[in-house]
Amino acid sequence: MRIRKISITSVLALILACAMLIGIISNIFVPLNLKATCLVLIGCLAIWYLKPLYLKWTSQLSQRTVNWILAVIIILMMVIQLLVLRFLPASVYHDPFRVLVQAEQLSHGHLNWNDSLYFQRFPNNVSLTVLMSGWLKLTNLLHLDTYWGIHLLSFILLDTFIIAILRSVRRLSHQNSAALLAALFFLVSPFAYTYYLQVFYSDLPTLVCLAVVFNVLIGWSSFNQTKKGLTGAGLLISVIIGEVVKPNLIVLLVAVLLVTIWLLFKNRQQLKAIQTPFLIIILGFVLAVPTSAGLKAASHYHADNEYAFPAMHWVWMSYNPHNAGRYDIKDVETLSSIQGKQAKQDYLNKALPERLAKLGPVGIVTRWIEKASILLNVSLMPKAYTGGYVAAPKLYQRFELQLSSMGMVIMRIGFVLLYAETLLRCLRLWRRRSKSTDDPRIMLTILTALGYIAFHTLLWETESRYGQVMIPLLGILCAVPSLALVSERRIRLRTKNEGWVALVAVVVLVATYASAPHALSTTKGHDVAVQQSQLSLQFDAKKTKIKPYGTLSQQVQLNHKAKRFEISLAPAAEFSGTLINEQTHQHYELYRTFKSLMLKRTLPVGKYRIQLRNDLQRSQSVLITKTLSYRLAPYPLKIDQSQYPYWSFVYTFSRAR
Repeated sequence: MRIRKISITSVLALILACAMLIGIISNIFVPLNLKATCLVLIGCLAIWYLKPLYLKWTSQLSQRTVNWILAVIIILMMVIQLLVLRFLPASVYHDPFRVLVQAEQLSHGHLNWNDSLYFQRFPNNVSLTVLMSGWLKLTNLLHLDTYWGIHLLSFILLDTFIIAILRSVRRLSHQNSAALLAALFFLVSPFAYTYYLQVFYSDLPTLVCLAVVFNVLIGWSSFNQTKKGLTGAGLLISVIIGEVVKPNLIVLLVAVLLVTIWLLFKNRQQLKAIQTPFLIIILGFVLAVPTSAGLKAASHYHADNEYAFPAMHWVWMSYNPHNAGRYDIKDVETLSSIQGKQAKQDYLNKALPERLAKLGPVGIVTRWIEKASILLNVSLMPKAYTGGYVAAPKLYQRFELQLSSMGMVIMRIGFVLLYAETLLRCLRLWRRRSKSTDDPRIMLTILTALGYIAFHTLLWETESRYGQVMIPLLGILCAVPSLALVSERRIRLRTKNEGWVALVAVVVLVATYASAPHALSTTKGHDVAVQQSQLSLQFDAKKTKIKPYGTLSQQVQLNHKAKRFEISLAPAAEFSGTLINEQTHQHYELYRTFKSLMLKRTLPVGKYRIQLRNDLQRSQSVLITKTLSYRLAPYPLKIDQSQYPYWSFVYTFSRAR
């Protein structure tokens, strides 16, 4: 009996197809809201039905017309981005803010890492911080404050990524439809206006790095010697920066090595065609090691094993039976109570097997599916690492709930379609398993995607933002002409039967939407005015001493009525608090909770003043966020008679009680 030869790429594609199926189901049904699910399905059905008409229209466009349309879309997107940065500054919190504050300190020559224990516990972000400080030094010379300096970097990198993706898709597919559809998604979805624009963190450089890598690989064979030299240098720098900023980019190196080994035995001619960019990528990872060490040395960073966490803690955290594989603060607190890195490692050596045994084989597989569904879900991406808008304009807040809900739906529709297209193309590869040869570019793309999925599903903790590395990888797979579906090669309008089926499905979904008991949007998570940026007491953030009977105050503008107010304090700090309406001069006394002062009542639109007073005859510490030139809130903090424009309380005015 003759055994048929099977392409290894098709086997890998089948595994990726299974992951895409999990991503499709997750984005349709999570978060659980029947109205949102109905809108996602209606959007997907509408795009499916109209796809032939869209393909027919785009096929008739000239290249000049397509260029103009793409240029207009990109310019319009950039204008909206600048308006968002000007009128909708977000309150950045957690890791990105800690990195930002330290980078700002370094950029002003303050080579001190002792304001927080964060970098001793998690040194993986040291290189990113040092690189950010170098950029801020440059923007300081241009007299830009930290806010505009760091957001200029986000603006440049984000739009570089988007343009690189559009270029890759257009170059590969040789079709107007794919590039225009991708551009429209970036224009109308929250992708270009929320997390990646408002929060600078390691995810965006990783996306840019992958976009550069695959752009070079796609076009390498067509480049002349001069262009190969320039793009090779860019490729090397991208890999070095990408690896020092986000060490899990090592997944790409593993994929390159596996493809190289496979081609070494199966097709050396194909390997010869791409060996130069492969060698550059490998060299980039090698040079990343001394680069990272050099950045740490230049910034005077010194690791302290007393506070450092072993890498295994991420694996242990991901198998917490009471969590879904995400970051868990209780696990962090448990390890923090153990002194010394080796003692923590000894604890984990026993604790991890215990967790795996408690979950059991079925529980472990279930956890993998849970983690994959979180990784590939995008509904919460727009709000990642943001505590809300600092003080959104009145007009925007009037429609904020509706805009946020529709943005979430558009993101889910976009990724459901991306995953579905990838799924179909992977199945096409599988169906041709005995006939097709292994294209190294496709193999590398699939291997890299699977590597990231496996890393965050089988080993590491997971978050939806980690799954965004799929965008350049899946975009390439959906643009490769040899994997194109029949519907793309031969435009056929939907039949009457297909039309009736789609119509009936839409009617059922509309009826379900109308009868669904829960609202599409909720006021929870949509705040009126916030300032949540802080270095966090869990990392031993420095508190501010206030002298006996000293007073602190800060003005806040409410552009929408609020129902709840909270201001954070250091635990056990004995301060009295008052919220004063500057128009009516009405005073509201705040009541004490363990870590904050709070008020629950309806607060109309207007200007308010938060006022705290140290009522004791001794100095007390209070939680205040301080930066050098990053404006945290529209109004300065006052301590007695002194004003501090870059200091702020940590407060929240909420829509919901």
